[in-house]
Amino acid sequence: MAYNEQLANRVRELLVGQSDVEEKNMMGGLTFMVNGKMCVGVLGDDRG
Repeated sequence: MAYNEQLANRVRELLVGQSDVEEKNMMGGLTFMVNGKMCVGVLGDDRG
């Protein structure tokens, strides 16, 4: 799956203090789940 790894790392840093964070490959990108609910997705790798 192609997604912007730098952006995914920034999201990871922002979610560090949250409990029950899970990452899933969904919809052609990386989706972050918090407490079992979709929170944010990182899609594509356009740096254009």
